[in-house]
Amino acid sequence: MKVSRIFLVIFLSGIFWLVIAQFFFCTRFQYKQEASAFQGNIIYNPYANINAANWEKCNFHAHGNAWNGLTNGSGSAADIHRVYDSLNYSVHCVSNYHQIDTVDAAQQNYVSAYEHGFNLMKTHQLVLGGRDVEWLEYLFPQTSNNKQDILNYLSLDTNSLVILNHPALRNGYSDKELSSLTNFNCMEVLSPYGISEKQWDIVLSAGKPVFVVGNDDMHDIYNKEQVGRMATILNLKNTNQASVLSALKKGEGYGIVLGKTQDPFQLPELMHLLVKENKLDLQLSEKARSIDFIGQNGKLLASFSDRKNVQYKLNTSDCYARAKITFENGTQIYLNPVFFTNTTNFAQVQNPINFTETIIFKVIGTLLYAAWLLWAWSFINGGRSSKSNRYEIPTFPDSTFPEFN
Repeated sequence: MKVSRIFLVIFLSGIFWLVIAQFFFCTRFQYKQEASAFQGNIIYNPYANINAANWEKCNFHAHGNAWNGLTNGSGSAADIHRVYDSLNYSVHCVSNYHQIDTVDAAQQNYVSAYEHGFNLMKTHQLVLGGRDVEWLEYLFPQTSNNKQDILNYLSLDTNSLVILNHPALRNGYSDKELSSLTNFNCMEVLSPYGISEKQWDIVLSAGKPVFVVGNDDMHDIYNKEQVGRMATILNLKNTNQASVLSALKKGEGYGIVLGKTQDPFQLPELMHLLVKENKLDLQLSEKARSIDFIGQNGKLLASFSDRKNVQYKLNTSDCYARAKITFENGTQIYLNPVFFTNTTNFAQVQNPINFTETIIFKVIGTLLYAAWLLWAWSFINGGRSSKSNRYEIPTFPDSTFPEFN
């Protein structure tokens, strides 16, 4: 009986510790009450220095068999690389959960990758270029402080790049959190688990230079429907890891969703996007059914039909403008934003630590867990029901009580 109580206490103590660690021991931060839009005297154009001959197709999010089949993924890393090579992808990663695959590490186009997160709400991040896996995680539905704490730890390696994965899935990031969280470089706007266009505009409207990524998020390499449907197109002179991460951080690329009849070997491309005297000049390799310019708070700024070349004048009130391009066969291109700024150093403003709240919550958490351990010790030892602690009611012979007439 006592052995079963011990095992029960150990199990419950572990669960209680996870709760205490997540909601009381996690660092707490101070967040801006209002987001700041893009503003400044400079217009940043991520396509200012591109060469239309240097577009390369990339996929950074794919899962194979890992952890002895415990996670969702079919096929080996070698299978994944072989299939993406056959579809003319210049860069393709295996991004298993909390595991950096090194099968192709000797290849010139190798980029280290892993997906971080095994929590209930699928609040996940993709880490590219990391040397080690970060194991800090919070299992239960996460608070803003939990998410910021994880992003801070993932960003400690300044050579790596952090991407918010499928933010629209299960509301992994709320609208308010997207406005306030920092320390991520890109967003997986294009995913088979949801197009996070609204979420991207929330981030951009908060004045954060976060650039688009499109990925297959493939879990079965043998399923043709999961492969080659979404991609990131980067402008690269070299396909090594340093060049790939640099292009992603500068926004020198775009996301693409392939229509069902789209030839994967003959994709429409951006020829140029020039900015002169606040006027944007966009040129495509083929005519598009529609070209929409979208700005602050997701507002439609302008729309054009049946064109391959368009111009739009960017106003300071627009703050930013990004183009969404749709072709007749359903293929869509999502360009990165052109925006007003005073600097091209895109280091995001950090959310400072709220030391007072952090200390108070840690003290409360410590007291709660200490109280739990005291109760657990009492429970294991039978509580107040043991003979040594039981109160015995004394008995008296009948003669000791007086008789009343």
